[in-house]
Order: sequence, then C-alpha cells, then structure tokens
Amino acid sequence: MVGVIGLSGTLVGAGVAFAGVVYQQGRQAGLLRAERREALAHQAVDTMMAELEKVRALAWSVPHGQEDPPDFGEALGRSMDVVQLAALRLPDRELREAIEAACVLGFGDEESFRAQVDLQVRRIVMGAMVWDVQKCLGAYLRQEARPDTTFLFQARDYYYSMIQARRP
Repeated sequence: MVGVIGLSGTLVGAGVAFAGVVYQQGRQAGLLRAERREALAHQAVDTMMAELEKVRALAWSVPHGQEDPPDFGEALGRSMDVVQLAALRLPDRELREAIEAACVLGFGDEESFRAQVDLQVRRIVMGAMVWDVQKCLGAYLRQEARPDTTFLFQARDYYYSMIQARRP
C-alpha cells in the first residue's frame, strides 16, 4: 500500500513537472516570437525613416512652380515602394494604413489630395506629410501616444473615401 501511494505521488509529481516544463517552453517561445516581431518592426521603422529623408530631400529639391527633374517620379516611386513594404511590418494598424495611403498619394505629390487639403504647393504638403510620418514613427518607437498630424490621417481618410466612391 505504501508503495502504491509512493508511486502515485511520484507520477503526480512527474506530471506536474512535465506540465511546468511544457508551459515554460510555450511561454518562452511566445516571448521569442514577440521579441522577433518587435525587432522586425523597429528595423522597418529605421528603413522608413531613412527612405522618408530621401522623400523630404526630393520634395525640397524642386522649387514651387518649377518643372520636375526627369528622374523625380522614378525616385519618388522607389522610395514609396520601400516605405510601403516596410510599413507592412508595423503592428499599429491605423498608422500602417495611414502610411500606405500617404504612399499611394505620393506624400502629397498627388494633385487631387493637394486640392482636397486646399494647398497647391507640393513641396509644403510633401514635407509636412513626411514630418507627420516621422513624428508618428518616433512616438511608436518611444511607445508614446500618437501625436497630432497635419496631413497624414487626412490622407488616409481621403484615400479610403476614394476607394468607397468606386465601389458599386
């Protein structure tokens, strides 16, 4: 009888220990996945910040009223592609959607968006929208509340209103 009680106690102890190990391994794996996602998001933010600086320089390279250099559209398109792909790694859905909309609208290069915000000076709209994204990405990295923006979330709303208007 004592042997049966001892054996059952050993089996219960082994079962509890095994369950504890399985739980810890699952938790550890979850933490590692979360850390990896966070590291990829930070890497994406770094990529976007660098590319946005290119967009800012490009926007200010063309004085108001002057024709675009021949490679302007191509350079802007390359930067938008990089930013759009990197934005896919952001876990913040609203910010990700706003950045995607800003890319589609060329960060204010799109004439219809400039008409929507009633400001035709392209470089000012582009520069302000780039700054909006950079402020939001910085707040994301610091885990702060999203700051007020000038054009970024207007761009998202405008973009989605265009999509809704095209639906039958």
